Amino acid sequence: MEEEKVINKNMKDNQKRKYSFGVWAVVGIVVGGILLGMGTSFFTVIAVKHTSDVNFCGSCHSMKPMAAAYRNSVHGGYGDSGIMATCADCHLPHESTAGYLVQKVRTGLWDVWVETTHDTSKIDWHEKREERRNWVYDSACLHCHENLLLGTRPNKKAFTAHKAYFAKKLVVSGDDGKKESAKCVDCHKHVGHYQLEKHLPPRPSEVEGEEENAEH
Repeated sequence: MEEEKVINKNMKDNQKRKYSFGVWAVVGIVVGGILLGMGTSFFTVIAVKHTSDVNFCGSCHSMKPMAAAYRNSVHGGYGDSGIMATCADCHLPHESTAGYLVQKVRTGLWDVWVETTHDTSKIDWHEKREERRNWVYDSACLHCHENLLLGTRPNKKAFTAHKAYFAKKLVVSGDDGKKESAKCVDCHKHVGHYQLEKHLPPRPSEVEGEEENAEH
């Protein structure tokens, strides 16, 4: 009888130990998951921040003219406001965090691929400027200029244009010739890069022409 009581006591003690171990295991997993999530989030934020500004983007040789023109623009801090927009503030979509991060990765990988596998001196950057609609997002502009319509009321011309823009009545001819809603850069064509044309290298066709003339 005494032996049976001892066995039952031992079984109960074992069950308590297992239960206690299970509870602590769950607590450990939860706490570990929280710490891992916080650490991952922290380093993601740091990485995103440090790969979004002109110092990082302008480190590639082909981007140096854009970086120089940016630094001379209002968006680059050259003005009385002291406000600066980073490269990612303008050149990434801001509809959602997921969309922002996905496009950041895609753009970054593409830029690295082009820089390492292409002769960027052969790129006609003057022609690329005409593709501004593909590289500047309205959601990016409105992410900062969120009170744009009311903010432009004192300027009748600006207010009228922005009112038509928000009403989707401001239209332009797209690449295929069809009418479509205007984007911010359809009117603000050189925003963010002041007098960029002065910093860009000559067109490749112009360089080739000069080389041919020199040979003759």
